[in-house]
Amino acid sequence: MKIKDVLKKSFDDLLDLELNKYNIAVLAVAALVLSSIFTPIFGIPAGLLGGAYYLKNYKS
Repeated sequence: MKIKDVLKKSFDDLLDLELNKYNIAVLAVAALVLSSIFTPIFGIPAGLLGGAYYLKNYKS
């Protein structure tokens, strides 16, 4: 699977997420952790996409 396909799938997963406390908490933690490791310009979008990917695969 190409990186472009993974990013597109993660973005689609982010758009399809239902908003509840658990999902918001996971996305916030992922964004904070990755933005503290990387620059905030890269870390925040990566955290949101990574968190959405985790939540979508966690439910499956």
